[in-house]
Amino acid sequence: MANGLNQCLVIPEGLAGFADAHKVMQDGAAAIFHKLISANALGVEFFSSVPCLCFVLRGRETFITPIGEEYVVQAGEMILLPQNLHMVSNFTNDAGPLEAFLFFFDQAIVSEFQRTAAGRWTPTGCRVGAYKIAAREGVPNYMSSLATAYRHLPNVRGLLHAKLLELLHLVAALGEPKTLGAFLEENSADTGKRNIRHLMRIHQAHNLNVADYAMLSGRSVSSFNREFKRQFGIAPSQYLIEQRLLKAREAVLDTSAAVTDIALDAGYQNTSHFIAMFKSRFGITPKRLRLSNL
Repeated sequence: MANGLNQCLVIPEGLAGFADAHKVMQDGAAAIFHKLISANALGVEFFSSVPCLCFVLRGRETFITPIGEEYVVQAGEMILLPQNLHMVSNFTNDAGPLEAFLFFFDQAIVSEFQRTAAGRWTPTGCRVGAYKIAAREGVPNYMSSLATAYRHLPNVRGLLHAKLLELLHLVAALGEPKTLGAFLEENSADTGKRNIRHLMRIHQAHNLNVADYAMLSGRSVSSFNREFKRQFGIAPSQYLIEQRLLKAREAVLDTSAAVTDIALDAGYQNTSHFIAMFKSRFGITPKRLRLSNL
């Protein structure tokens, strides 16, 4: 990411550059990815733009929601993850490598399933959030066949659509159809253009880049840049830098956190670059600012 910022992984889009994840099939936001991770991966922050199902074939992965809910998903188990929610994934190799499949359901898939499964549940209006489905015999065999049978096939749109619909029907059969129905109801996508000021207010604490915000707003990057500058008077990239530096300045003055930690929290992997940016904006280094405030 530009300017040394450490960004949140927006999925499925960001998986294209993730070395441990390989595309099985994809058509826009509808996708199936296979991931195999051997090295520990702690504190991986991600944001799914559409509803996602993660099935763990082997190993163990932990998911943590913004309010501290923790879901440990063992081999053979699966978890449904809401859209538009920042979560953290932790993996340690104490139980061996992690192998998992990620399934992403766009609005067309969700709508088709809701239509074909009509009558199997009545929406309750209750919030579901993320939820796990216990291991079931035979499901790992179904999952493991995906990577070898379907990867690299051309013209996958129809096949991908069919496999994702099949999976939703399988989940409904394995779990509680009413729970799945409620989950899909609360994760029906808003496909229109979203309010930019609202987006910036609810997401600016997370390390998303301009392309991520454009995608979340339902606009192209160029359209997002134009509309943002019209509303805010500056380019979104400048705005993001300014907000992160202001947040960092508050941390320098109000906490005893190390400058290195403040830099990381602000999205800067390179502490020297962070100090240079901080001094350029405020005319003083973080250390001197803190000392002057004692």
